[in-house]
Parts: sequence; structure tokens; C-alpha cells
Amino acid sequence: MAQDAAAATPPAKTTKKADQAATGANTQDAADLQGITVTGIRASLQKSLDLKRNSDSIVDAISAEDVGKFPDTNVAESLSHLPGLSVDRNFGEGDKVSILGTDPALNRLMLNGQTVASTNWTSDPNNPDSRSFNYSLLASEIIGNAQVYKTPQANIDEGSIGGTVIVNTRRPLDLPANTLTGSVSYGYNDNADKGKPNASVLYSWKNKDSTFGVIGSLMHSDRIIDRQGTEIFGYQRVNDPTDTNPDHQFNPNVVSPNQQGVYPTAVNTAWFQQRRTRDGVSTGLQWKPNEAFELNFTGLYVTEKFNNFNQSHYGEWSGSAANATALGFNNGVATSGSYNANTSTYLDGYERDSTVNTGVAQLRADWFGDGWTASSQVGYTGSTGGSDGIYNMQFQGFGGFNYNLDGQHPQINYNAGDNPSAMLAHGAGYSYAPSYDRERYFQADFAHDVAWGPLNQIEVGIKATNHLDGQDGYQGALPSQDGNGLSLANFANGGTPSGFLNGLNSAGNMGDWTTIDPGLMKAYIQSLKNGTVSLDPKATYSVAEQNRAFYIQGDFAGDDYRGNLGVRYFRTRDTVNGYQFVGNNQYDPVNKRSTYHDWLPSFNIAYDATDSVTLRFAAAKTIARPRYQQMTPYVALDDRTLTGSRGNTDLSPYKSTNYDASAEWYFSENSVVAAEFFFRRISGYILNTNVAETHYNLTNQRDDLYQMQVPINAGVAKVKGLALSYQQNFGYGFGMLANYTYSDADTSNDFPLPYNSKNSFNLSPFYEKGPLSARVTYSWRSSYFTSIAQLQSQQITGIFRELDASIGYQINDHIRVSLDGTNLLNETYFVYDNTPAEPLNAYKNGRTYTVTLGFKL
Repeated sequence: MAQDAAAATPPAKTTKKADQAATGANTQDAADLQGITVTGIRASLQKSLDLKRNSDSIVDAISAEDVGKFPDTNVAESLSHLPGLSVDRNFGEGDKVSILGTDPALNRLMLNGQTVASTNWTSDPNNPDSRSFNYSLLASEIIGNAQVYKTPQANIDEGSIGGTVIVNTRRPLDLPANTLTGSVSYGYNDNADKGKPNASVLYSWKNKDSTFGVIGSLMHSDRIIDRQGTEIFGYQRVNDPTDTNPDHQFNPNVVSPNQQGVYPTAVNTAWFQQRRTRDGVSTGLQWKPNEAFELNFTGLYVTEKFNNFNQSHYGEWSGSAANATALGFNNGVATSGSYNANTSTYLDGYERDSTVNTGVAQLRADWFGDGWTASSQVGYTGSTGGSDGIYNMQFQGFGGFNYNLDGQHPQINYNAGDNPSAMLAHGAGYSYAPSYDRERYFQADFAHDVAWGPLNQIEVGIKATNHLDGQDGYQGALPSQDGNGLSLANFANGGTPSGFLNGLNSAGNMGDWTTIDPGLMKAYIQSLKNGTVSLDPKATYSVAEQNRAFYIQGDFAGDDYRGNLGVRYFRTRDTVNGYQFVGNNQYDPVNKRSTYHDWLPSFNIAYDATDSVTLRFAAAKTIARPRYQQMTPYVALDDRTLTGSRGNTDLSPYKSTNYDASAEWYFSENSVVAAEFFFRRISGYILNTNVAETHYNLTNQRDDLYQMQVPINAGVAKVKGLALSYQQNFGYGFGMLANYTYSDADTSNDFPLPYNSKNSFNLSPFYEKGPLSARVTYSWRSSYFTSIAQLQSQQITGIFRELDASIGYQINDHIRVSLDGTNLLNETYFVYDNTPAEPLNAYKNGRTYTVTLGFKL
């Protein structure tokens, strides 16, 4: 399973026709290409193009040189330059990859064809763990290539609707003995006005007979994130007949009883600071005593720290309607307003400590006989993460404010000046939620040559995985902070920095306030929490999942065509454990078991119409499973805003019928023009919707009504589109890569398909001649829907542009220097409700500049 996509030599077609050998018309040939030594931009692009051209399926690829040469933070951003792929950059670093207009949750990322366990650092219910590992775990030195299978094959693991990304690691027998390569770099972020060093190194050895080799790498990454922004916590209707809360009723002299529309519940200025450190080690052992046997071991261990501090300064979000002195409406939105001196203002601080550890151990054996091959794989992967501790405090002042919605950039001006002594301690909290994710697997594959007309090989295989994912939540019951005599002055850490909120159209004093010292706040909460921490049932869950699968696939070829036809059967059993709220801070245990299974046929064919033109067609039935956390009764609440999210134990998997067709014209060396047409009919796709539910408010010690984000199987979605790509060398060292994707989605309800941008494109001109190389990459994607927010509104991320550039100089055969710049436009990450006239979040992550010294011995 997934054998021809794995880095270890997969079961190969043991006999081939002469024309197949000449064209390399199978995926084994594509995998073999990773042993070719290439240098330079053009050579690496040619290698990726060979992977694409020689595959049976519709595949795009990046080579190791691509990962190193693109001015990108990680593999996810390098993949976004491929046609049909786009990336989300919430924290200034690509972390969610959409393939052919589908939600990132519908795509899988695998290492050597196998799962890598994954936990996140946020303990954020709006950013739950996915079934794919973090793209940033891998140093570029250990990556041989990354292949994107846009069409399924029976011998590749099920679970992807948009596509499957398989990252293949290097092998020691493919490299010269005593290869030593690596880099040292320094990265600087202009928002933080700070920089940090990074380094990675790889060493590979093999014996004289090239029968045994060892490869190993070390990686250290240190990155500063400084995200500044404005936020609105949501919108509420005025004169809403279903809202009987007296705190939401405006004076009729301020808001006419006949007025219809919405108003912002709060305008916030947010400052998120984080230092991301990553230390990793990887190793590979390869033993090939003869042509009949090969043994490979791959090991990986990465430890990451994501400690961060988030501060929010905002006006009263609820209970303030009676204090409003004016509200000005424009097209149904209260775009301006003022509140009197009785209105509260707040400053919140959240210190989050998080460590994520991820490990992988993969063992694979391959046997090669006369007309047959066999392989066996066993492995284990595990990850621990979540939060080691979340410390938070809230300070309250009075004085009122006025606000204005200026397009993407909400503005707020506080009537009272910045006075930390007047901001009194109002609340404190402590919680932590360690999470875990682990999997064991066994896989066996067998392939045998046949001569049944065009059918030249039969492949069969089985796979078994046992997966466990979960979290244990804990929360402290800290005493009330009201009236304890403490104020922000006791925890002050100076003011916001010069240039705070630059580029966000800051007005008045919204960017000028006293900040919280995270060390003082943390020490104070630690003095309070002893003896108060207990299990938080609503944040505790586990999912035990067993998957069993087998497949049969036939590979065929003729004079000018090749392909595969197969079917995969799977059976999944889930056991979910957790707790369900029953009222008055009481919870009952939940244990739910479910089983589902299906047959997944697939068909791929490639036809060489001429020596330079290849036509492809594919059809398949696919599935994708929900995120683990979505399948549980897990609940996360914000007692300040009375909002939250939870899982849904009744979720079913996505199902899809896929059709793809492509035409590729390789009109000259290292050049191609290609068009790919795709169609997906997705049933049971999962959408976060908004539901009003009663939960226990621990802060106020009572049951309250919360606006909850709840995942549901929303219905049927149809995605159809076109991906165009162009690549060419112009001569004199110049070349160009470009691609454009059009993706149109229709759904059976009123909401779009999550993460589907209707239009996106990438332009990447490059120059390489002699020792000098340079590259510029411009990416653009149109707005895309993410989830349903309050009042059943659509939460949409606006148009995003990214400009990156890189210039490098090869000093000699062993040393290269480069300068990379990312997010050179310092683009605003903008999120809105329904329309840009109702802004939610606007963030600036700053530009990053990195100078790198690379070496190869």
C-alpha cells in the first residue's frame, strides 16, 4: 500500500516492454529518480518535471533542490507553488494546504508513504489536530522529493479527497560516501525587530561495496513571530425579537425601534508574540547485500517549543447597550458608535507554554525475485503536545470609548487615557491540556508480472493500523480577583512598542497602552493554583481507531499508453470516550462505538498522443475521515464572550466521486504547458455551524447560554475546476514558472465549501547563470470561506497576496550564500463576516529576511 509512492524501493514492475523502459512510464521510475544528483534551479525543476511526466497518475512534485531553493519557510509553502495547491498563512507561515479546492482536512501528508503522528500547540478548538503531520518537522536536507498524487491509486492509503502528499526521505546508498551538507542561517522579523539563528546538517556514509549505508541529520530552527492586529469578537443584531437579554437593549433615542442591522460586540487590538524553536534528529539505515533483498530503517525525532503570549485590549463586549450614546448605521451595519464613561474596557493576557514531541520509527524489507517483488513494513509513530500550562489574567477599567469601522481596519479610541493603576484585576485562570497521538502499523505487499494482454502486473496488499488520539484537560478554580487591591500597575511591562499596529490604520490611542509582564503574571497565578487544579471533563476525550484494508491493482501498458485499475477495501472501527454536560457543572461519561466500511475503485490511464504530448484520465471513489477532535464530545468555552466550540460524536466520513483529466505538452527541454480538469462530488462534507447551547460558566459559577461552533455533516458539495501550468527556460539563464487554478464549488445549503478559493495563481520568474541565481515568487488567492460564525454568518478570509524573493551566489564547489525575503508586501491577513463591511480580524505578521551560508563537502 502506497508502495510506489514510498521512498524505499517499492515493489517494481519486474518486466517491462522496451517502449516502457524508454519512456520510464511507471511510478517506480519516478521514485528511482530521487537518486539523481542535481544542482541548481533548472536541474531541480527538470527532476520534478520527470517525476510528473513518468507517472501513471496525475502527479506534481518538488525535488529537494526545490525545497532548498524556493524562498519558503517550510515544505507546505513550497508545495503551494504547484498548480491546484494553495496555502493558509494565519501566523505568517504556511500550515494548511488545500488541493484542488478542497478543505486541508481532506488531504493527507505522509512520510515515505506512512502516517506521522501529530499534535498541535494551541489547545485551540478552532484549530484542531488534523490527520496530517506538521510540514515544518522536516529539514530540507533529508527530503528527496515530495509528490502530490491528485488522483488515487488502490495501492495508496485511503483518506484523501483532494490529494495525497508523500514526502520521501533520502537514502544513503543513493548518495556519495561521506556526503556532508548543511546550512547555517540568521532570520530577522521586522515586526519583532529581532532575529534568531538556524542550522541543519546531514552526513551520509556507505561502504565500498555500496551494500550498507547510514545517513543522519540534525536540525535547529528558531523563529520569532510577532503578530499585531485588530479583532472584532462578532456581531449582534439590534432590535432582535429573539434576544430578550436586557443588557442588549438600546435606548430608543440611540437606536430607533425600527432600525435593522448588526453592531460589533467589541473592537480589540491584539498582540501575539511567540518564539518557535525546533530541534530534530533523523537517521536512516540501508542494507542491500544483493539484488534480491533490501532493508531500510527510517527514524525521526523532533521536539518543538511554541511558548507564546497574547494580549487583547478592547471595549466592553456585552451588557453595554444601555451605555451607548450613539450608533451610526450604514447599509445595515453600525459602522460607528460611542459609549459613555460607565462602559468597561479590558486588557487580557494569556501566557501559553507548549512543547510538542514527535517520533517516527519505520522498518521496511523488500524482496526481488524473477518476475515478482514483495515488501513488508512495520512502524510506530507517536506525538505528545497540547498545552503545558495556560495562565491568564483580566484587568478592568472604565471610561468608555468610541469606534469606527474603517474597511479592513476597525478603530477604537478610549475616552480615558492609559492609566495602569485604574485597570483593576478582574479575573484569573489556569488550565493545561496535554494531548497525545500515536499509531502502530503493519503492511505487506506483493507484485507479480503477468502477460494477460495489456495487463503486465498484478499487485495485492494488506494494511492494519491501530491509532489512538486524545487529550486530558485540567482546570484550576482560582479565587475571584475583584477587590483584591491589585491593578495592572503591579504587573506592568512598559508600553506597546513604537510602530505598533503599523499598516493597520490605527487611530487615536488604540495602539498606546500599558502591557502585562508575562513573568509576573505567571508567578502570581502559580501562587494561586496550588490545590485548585482538577480534571476538566469537557476538555477530556480519547479516540481509538482501528483500520484494516486490502487492495488489488492491475498495471497495464501498450505501445503508447499505460495505467492502473484497482480496488481498495477498508473497514474502520472507532471507539470514542469523553464526557457530556448534563447541567450545573455535572458531566456524564460518553462511550460511543461506530464501524463503517466501503469499496474504493480507482482507474488511471496515460496516453502518449505524440512524443511530446501526454493525455491522462482518472476516476475514483474516495473517502476522508473527520478530524479526531471533531468526533468527540470535547467542549471549549470562553466565559468572557459566551462563545465556544465542541465536537460531534455522530459525524460520518466524507465520501467523494472524483474525475480528473489532463493534457501535458512537453514542448522543449525543462518546459511544459499543462491543463488539468477536475470534478469532485463530495457527500457528507463537514461544516462548522453556530448553535446556541447552555453550558456551565466556571468564571461566573452558573449556567449560561453560549454561541457554539459545532461540526455537522452538511450535505453535498460539487467542486469543478481547471488548473493550468507553464514552465520554460528562455535562455541566457532566465526562466519562468506560472500556474493558475479555477475552482468553483456548489453546495446543497447556503454556505460555500470551506477553504475553496475560486481563483489563485503563482508567478515565479528565475535567473541562473554561472554562480549567480535569483528567484521571485508572487502568489495570489481569492477570498475563501472557513466556517459559520455567530448569527449564521459566513466567516471569510479575504484576498491574500504573497511576494517572496531569493538571491544566491555559489562561491565555490562547496559554499553558497543566499539572502531570502518572505512576505515582502507585509500583507494583511484579513477575515470578515459575510461582507468586508463587517470586518473580524486583520493581522500583520511582518517581513522576514534570512541570510544563509550553505555548504556541501
